[in-house]
Amino acid sequence: MLKHTQKSLWSRLFRPIQVVVAQRVQAWITRRMPQAAHQSINYKNIFIMPTRFGASFLFFTLLLFLLGTNYQNNVIILLSYLLVSFFIVVLHHSFFNLSGLRFRAEQSIQGFVASQVYFPLQVSSDKKRFNIGFSFVLAEKSQSPDVVTMAQLPIGHTCIQVPYRLVRRGQYSLPRVLIASEYGFGLFKTWTSLDFAQQVTAFPKPMSYCWADASNKAASQQTTSSIESYHSSGQAGQDEFYQLQSYQTGEPLSRVAWKHVARGQGWLTKHYQQALSAKLHFDFSSLPQGSTEQRLSWLSFAIKDSADKQLGFSLTLPNQSFSYDNGREHTLKCLTALAKF
Repeated sequence: MLKHTQKSLWSRLFRPIQVVVAQRVQAWITRRMPQAAHQSINYKNIFIMPTRFGASFLFFTLLLFLLGTNYQNNVIILLSYLLVSFFIVVLHHSFFNLSGLRFRAEQSIQGFVASQVYFPLQVSSDKKRFNIGFSFVLAEKSQSPDVVTMAQLPIGHTCIQVPYRLVRRGQYSLPRVLIASEYGFGLFKTWTSLDFAQQVTAFPKPMSYCWADASNKAASQQTTSSIESYHSSGQAGQDEFYQLQSYQTGEPLSRVAWKHVARGQGWLTKHYQQALSAKLHFDFSSLPQGSTEQRLSWLSFAIKDSADKQLGFSLTLPNQSFSYDNGREHTLKCLTALAKF
């Protein structure tokens, strides 16, 4: 109990100091490595430190040198000099393994909360590089980053898909990308962290609810019945033209595209798409009682499910509304509005 109290006391005393130091370090990194869509690694933004193995190697070399000087053994002293020379050579190899890399990032990422998305990063190199890892610098210390490692980076342009797990809803800046390598016998860790000035849009996590299921089920059933009625009648009526498909034996000749047949383009049939008489409408205020995040998750599921079934819908939020439409652009607009809500 006493130890726990002392630990808590020390934590309270040093916590403000840690926060101030972290803020100072972050401000220094921002000034030294400002955000930009195009970045390159050079001596200004590269860091290098010995690994645990490298520190042990250096300590062992120091012991050899002290042993050689103590016993005046020139062979041991010469061996320690050779090990130090090897250490310095590996230091330069580790540095130049990262130095000179060029990066370009021009695409933001988006996805649903609790899913893993991939940030496309274009890498250009004028020579082969080895054992380079790419990951995001995460603010949450408890969360371990997902690392993608290139055992050999070829000459030219390469697209690296850096994994990023969405943990909170909203639209915010992507964290810095950590580029690190322990190339060179594992004696040194060379790294840099670059901010590519890109954003991530995290949509609410889709959560099923009977309200959304019932609405989409009714619309889906109506679509199915309309299509069945259309096929049984064999008439297009006032439906809009949808697409041309290869002629299948048994299809009505009235639907054959005779102009294409006359041009020698083969037998094709016209297919039409009937519009739904009932339109889906999703209203935030009409949802059952629940927290804001629950309601957004229900709406997210309804929008995603409607888009998967190619159904049009409209959306009403307390601060804005979207008229009835369908398609990828309309779906992204509605999901982005949920993310920013």
